[in-house]
Amino acid sequence: MTKIGFVGAGRIGSTSAFACMHMLDMDELVLVDIVRELAEGEAMDLSASGIAIEKEIRVYGGDDYSLLKNSDVVAVSAGIARKPGMTRLDLTRTNVGIIKDVVKNIVEHAPNALILMITNPLDIMTYVAYRESGKRRGEVFGMGSIHDSVRLKEQLILAGAKNVRAYVLGEHGDSMVVVRSLTEFEGLDDVNWEEIERNTRDRGMEIIKRKGATFYAPGNCVAKMVRAVIHDTNEEMPVSVTLDGEYGIEDVALGVPAILGKDGVEEIVEYPLSEDELSGLRRSAEILRERLTEIGY
Repeated sequence: MTKIGFVGAGRIGSTSAFACMHMLDMDELVLVDIVRELAEGEAMDLSASGIAIEKEIRVYGGDDYSLLKNSDVVAVSAGIARKPGMTRLDLTRTNVGIIKDVVKNIVEHAPNALILMITNPLDIMTYVAYRESGKRRGEVFGMGSIHDSVRLKEQLILAGAKNVRAYVLGEHGDSMVVVRSLTEFEGLDDVNWEEIERNTRDRGMEIIKRKGATFYAPGNCVAKMVRAVIHDTNEEMPVSVTLDGEYGIEDVALGVPAILGKDGVEEIVEYPLSEDELSGLRRSAEILRERLTEIGY
């Protein structure tokens, strides 16, 4: 019996649930939201959606955290969304209080569940969830750098590259690090890296300016991560996780290459980065650590 839980039934939560229905096998899917009617309505819609693709999944929703009981993974998107002109770090003080309460309820009602963080600022919320949950660090991880890496891959493909393998590490935000040494592709000899990196960093805000939020790409990234856990694929991807000396970084969560499997983050992969890349990664960690210190961690 496989059960996936979502806390937050807004656009990112419901889209992630929809993507999971398509990308992996499960028996139950539950949405929990402070707005009970929203969670119930999304669950009703998703239930029929499953039938349309010939998947008989029990889907239900509500505002009671006890609905999460026996979940294998709980994905958390609860919190306020980023507005035009607002950085992900601007969200910190408001969302940290929300996440503390959410994690407390997850641990109470689904103590064995892995926790996948989506709420921004992603890396800070991942660290807060890890600390508040009391779980092993590999059991609490975040979707951030995988989304940035998808955007980098998109920019390279738009420029004419093929067979792209792309890595963006560090903060899911302004200090993200485009790791050229790990990025591979064919069919593109002359790369304007300055433009590629700028477009990768700015892509999220450009979407927000036009439609208010990003949710299709993040939803698919969430589903890819959940699939790696539920199907135990041991797939490598950039994941936000709290570090303990890897890359010379401690006591902060940020995006690094990791192996995802049934126990969450099974292994953090340490590649030999260039001096500039490693310096950028550590600077990203310093920025996040400063903000964590400001909020008492």
